Amino acid sequence: MTAARSHPRCRVLLVEDDAPIREMTKDILNDDGFEVLDVADAEAALGCLKHDGPFDLLVSDVGLPGMDGRDLATIATTLHPAMPILLVTGYAGAAGARPDFLGEDIKLLRKPFTLKQLVSSVRSLL
Repeated sequence: MTAARSHPRCRVLLVEDDAPIREMTKDILNDDGFEVLDVADAEAALGCLKHDGPFDLLVSDVGLPGMDGRDLATIATTLHPAMPILLVTGYAGAAGARPDFLGEDIKLLRKPFTLKQLVSSVRSLL
């Protein structure tokens, strides 16, 4: 039994602007037993965080149009201080190594990654 299936109420808010990647990620997490609400940008995510919560985890791409995923994470942490956050990026370079880039409950997953690494990262934060 997976961590998610042993806790069926785990809700994940997924923020990804690339529709095929968003759908694939949602399917992977759903298949592992998570309930996933997916949106394409940070503004929609903020609306969900304010009106559709609670969520157990925020998973967001860093490179979003408009407000980026790191700024979204800062606001999300203010709204829901105990909610862990997984940022996903292919562009962070050395940013993840900077102590001020990630907070205490924020983890960075660099692209490319395997499906197993994604699920493992999500589970480790819950």
